[in-house]
Formats: sequence, structure tokens, C-alpha cells
Amino acid sequence: MSIPPTVEPRPVIHPQRRGETVHRPDPEPVFTALARHWENTGRLVPGRHDEEWTTLINRPCWPCL
Repeated sequence: MSIPPTVEPRPVIHPQRRGETVHRPDPEPVFTALARHWENTGRLVPGRHDEEWTTLINRPCWPCL
């Protein structure tokens, strides 16, 4: 009995033509409403700018001696 070879899946990449616009589907209404609710209550929303994170990563990682 032989073991069948494993095949690694490869992503399918289609080249984009110059000037071609890729259509992005509209986000689902439930996710849009959830993101709006999070913003209104002061929570962070994935994909949005986070000033606290920006400040944190711009600090030196070790104190200066």
C-alpha cells in the first residue's frame, strides 16, 4: 500500500490590468451597524486608526540611559 503524495494548495492570482478597478462588495449591514455601535461607545474598530497604538509603537523600545 502506497501513501498518496500530498499536494500543497496554491493561491490563484489573477493579474490586474492597468486601470482596472476591483469591485469590493458592500459590507453586510449587520457588520456596519456593529462597527457604528462600537465607534459610538468609544470602542476600537478593526481597520480604523488607533491613536493610542500609534503613540505606543513610536516610543523607543528600551529606556535611554
